[in-house]
Amino acid sequence: MNPVLREHLGIFFREGQGLPALLYLLGILGLAEFLLLTPPYLGTQMWSGTGSLFKICASLAVVLTAYFALRAANREYAPARFKPLCYWLRERGYPVGVVARGQAAFLCAQVASSMLLIAPLLMWAGAISRTPPASLAATFVLIPFYALCYSVWGLVALALRERAPDSREPMIRGFTVMVVVVAMIVYLPLNPVVHILAVAGAEDPPRIGIFGAHGPPGVVNLCFHFAYGAAGFIAHRWALARIR
Repeated sequence: MNPVLREHLGIFFREGQGLPALLYLLGILGLAEFLLLTPPYLGTQMWSGTGSLFKICASLAVVLTAYFALRAANREYAPARFKPLCYWLRERGYPVGVVARGQAAFLCAQVASSMLLIAPLLMWAGAISRTPPASLAATFVLIPFYALCYSVWGLVALALRERAPDSREPMIRGFTVMVVVVAMIVYLPLNPVVHILAVAGAEDPPRIGIFGAHGPPGVVNLCFHFAYGAAGFIAHRWALARIR
């Protein structure tokens, strides 16, 4: 097994340092779903049909999954337990590709574990909302896809400013918010929440944008996020190469 991946999995899962992130994710989504169904003036009748409950839960799930994955990538949980990147790259002499693959594999494992936890809640919401199977399946694919595209930039921030965690955390949060807001202003369907709401409800997102932005919302959204995520992985390798 990749040594970087082994270390990260051991700290995050075996030692339980990443347990708070998973519990917060499960607790917030579960509480939101419970509160939406509990009040008598709402209940199941209010949320049945057209994927209403599922749309809300799916949009909340994509935000939470990406947020906690970003924090995990940025080493905001037990940072002192992890060996510094210079240890792997300089002292141990591992190639940049080995370290990059180890960190990327850990990020994928964190997102996958998050999806396993929230899958029953999303499936329950989908059953109550009578969500079409195609919309349900597409949502389960899009949530981890978006989470990886945004959280990989946490690895970039870590490699660039590993010794400055106090400035690194607000920097990566501000950068992520800026990308989401600017993309939404340019073309509304680029926003992952807007797109998830449309997919979960088997609807077309509104084609609102500036500078004459137009095009098939689904294709434009996927192409943008694929390019954004790919740029993040490329920038991650570049930042690790600077350390070496």
